[in-house]
Amino acid sequence: MSSFKEFLEKTLEDIKSKNLYRERLVIPEDFINFSSNDYLGLKDNPKTKEELIKNIDKLSLGSGASVLVSGYTDIQKELEDFIAKFKQTEKCLVVGSGYMANVGLIQALTTEEDTIFSDELNHASIIDGVRLSKAKKVIYNHTDVEDLEKKLRSISTKGRKYIITDGVFSMEGDIAPLDKIVEVADRYDAVVIVDDAHGTGITGEGRGTLFHFGLKPKDNIIQMGTLSKAVGSYGAFICGCEKLINFLINKMRSVIFTTGLSPIQNFISLENFKLLAKEDFRRVDVLEKASYLYKGLEKKGIKISFHGTPILSYIVGREEEALKIRDRLMENKIFIQAIRPPTVPKGTSRLRITVSYNNTYQQIDKLIDLI
Repeated sequence: MSSFKEFLEKTLEDIKSKNLYRERLVIPEDFINFSSNDYLGLKDNPKTKEELIKNIDKLSLGSGASVLVSGYTDIQKELEDFIAKFKQTEKCLVVGSGYMANVGLIQALTTEEDTIFSDELNHASIIDGVRLSKAKKVIYNHTDVEDLEKKLRSISTKGRKYIITDGVFSMEGDIAPLDKIVEVADRYDAVVIVDDAHGTGITGEGRGTLFHFGLKPKDNIIQMGTLSKAVGSYGAFICGCEKLINFLINKMRSVIFTTGLSPIQNFISLENFKLLAKEDFRRVDVLEKASYLYKGLEKKGIKISFHGTPILSYIVGREEEALKIRDRLMENKIFIQAIRPPTVPKGTSRLRITVSYNNTYQQIDKLIDLI
């Protein structure tokens, strides 16, 4: 058997040989960034910075413990109450990250008698949550409600049925057909879990993908989302009926066995969320810019995937081709990360272009010309 160091070296060399090696890149300040999830330009907004400076002496640097020990603070409760009202649900639970939210939620809810029906292009945090649960797993074709219903009808289970889907898919930018999914769920007495990380602040006039289809929250729908995308902060939330949130507080391991978010972080999230709720011009502007970019590339003969969200997927196929385009753009001070397997299926490596409120039309024109 080789030494541990040799094992590491061999594995890394194998990754490099396939053009799948990843590095953390420090993006210079003067680069134009088309690879951020800060869709509404809130992560550096001066209004929240001013409010934070005014209130910094009243806020602890850390929470000090789990929210079930002594780490639950007034500012977290205020944030949860605000999100619950915004999402029109009874109650909300704020947790450390989107990954912790999905993994913890799925594990807490499901048993070995349950069956999870998961979209084939769901986020890695959902995939890992399903793997770690004891429930049976059924994958349905991407956004294919007919395939979902066929599998719901054909698979019997002693326990509960859960349908899990992204609201807006992070790599494609397309929107799940939640109206049809909820209709099917009601027919088969299933619970719907929507990961609205990329939908919150963007779809449904900002309230999320459920509202995009004119649906109202109800007991068999769980809305999860992050505070790190359009909200421009850090953390995540789960919204639903009061009994659900009380259940999760008692059963969700990624709530019980981890330190609560810093009061400073929750303060930033609350201030940014307030801006998101009242400054709808940000959402309108970024969607107009995304459409402008799509039409500009289309005129140049560039085939690109666009679904009316700030995520545009320029699929080039081979890993080395995606890296080559990324590096050429960086030579011109534009950053768009090359997305490669296992994040996307083999043969679909791409430039995942994300438009932000902070991007200008002049920057978009430059990007169009360079691509």
